[in-house]
Amino acid sequence: MKKIVSSVISGFLSAAMVLCSVPFSAVQAEEVPTKLIALTFDDGPNTTTTNDVLDILEEYNAKASFFLIGNNIDEESARSVKRAYDMGMEIDNHSKTHGNMSKLSADEIQEEISYVDEKVMEITGEPTKFFRPPFIDVSDSLYDAIDLPFICGIDCQDYMENVTAQERAAYILNGAKDGVIVLLHDAAGNQQTVEALKIVMPQLIEQGYEFVTLTELFERQGEVPKDHILYSNVAKYPCENYTVKQEIVSDASDRIALDAAALSEITEEYAIEVDYTSETGYAPVIALQRWSSTPSIWQAIQPFYFNGERAVFLKDDIVSALQQLDIGYTDLDGITISAYTGEITLSNAQILTRSEIAGSVKGDVNADGTFSVADVILLQEWLLAVPDTSLNDWRAGDLCADGQLDVFDLCIMKRELIQYQD
Repeated sequence: MKKIVSSVISGFLSAAMVLCSVPFSAVQAEEVPTKLIALTFDDGPNTTTTNDVLDILEEYNAKASFFLIGNNIDEESARSVKRAYDMGMEIDNHSKTHGNMSKLSADEIQEEISYVDEKVMEITGEPTKFFRPPFIDVSDSLYDAIDLPFICGIDCQDYMENVTAQERAAYILNGAKDGVIVLLHDAAGNQQTVEALKIVMPQLIEQGYEFVTLTELFERQGEVPKDHILYSNVAKYPCENYTVKQEIVSDASDRIALDAAALSEITEEYAIEVDYTSETGYAPVIALQRWSSTPSIWQAIQPFYFNGERAVFLKDDIVSALQQLDIGYTDLDGITISAYTGEITLSNAQILTRSEIAGSVKGDVNADGTFSVADVILLQEWLLAVPDTSLNDWRAGDLCADGQLDVFDLCIMKRELIQYQD
């Protein structure tokens, strides 16, 4: 083990040399937990782009979900559907005609869904399991008429011809996180998305992602799909090891004000949890607001976790948004939990803090209870600004005790780990 640790950082070199020369990919593959990502493809099937996408998925032994348009299913394209199904892909529903379904009657809506189901049953012997509304157009009439979970996903703008393969890849990589659903299109001729997949697949694998179907995503994240929710990610509940620090009292049912100054004084990791009900399927957001100076700000932060009844916002996401805006908590005129769109009812808001922080292990930046090579790797990736890398307990890595993390902490971690292994 000492030899492995020593290879992570070779002495007290300059920051640039240390961070550019560390060979750690083999250790990373063993130590970093798997993250799940669900690639989904709309507007097939066809005999060209659909098969090009399947070729790439087959190369990387990856699973995905395909949302079919019924009118695109014919004798030839059905072979692509059968190939996808035989490869372990999930076959899902994107309506018969890809029209604005909210304007249809209940019978017409059900016809749009049943037509695709019947076609898919003929090919695979199974009905579709999820529904993605065309144009992400949702309404009470759709939720009431369709007995399938509704899926959205992060928008990679791959339906726009002027968005290059590199730009599409960047959307995927920047939006990747454990449990995320990626909305892509395998429409005939959409070759830029095929090229984008060639870029992102090896990078996502290197970052520890596993490609799963939507069914597997829900099962492995411990969630059951609920009605009247439009899912773009399926996260695991993140606050098992948190305790209540403060109840948030509010006179309003649709908007809860937060104390920005009080949040800025919380030194430990925190989360904001709120119960909610929503008829539209949308979860609440945290809105950062500034109106007293120019430029004005209204920035929405999506919850890390939501299940149709409870939403959780993490400190890291709030801090990240503030950093992107180049402001601090106290620069805001207001910070509230509210609806992004539609009506919502909020209750039982509270601030949670992670209880184990006070007793954290020195060097244990991933907060798994032990100090190991994985912590050195994680800190190094964070210093390198690897996308979506975050530290669960940054204070455990502040071995210089100067209130910040830098390459000197990394070097001390290497030395300490060697001694620890002795």
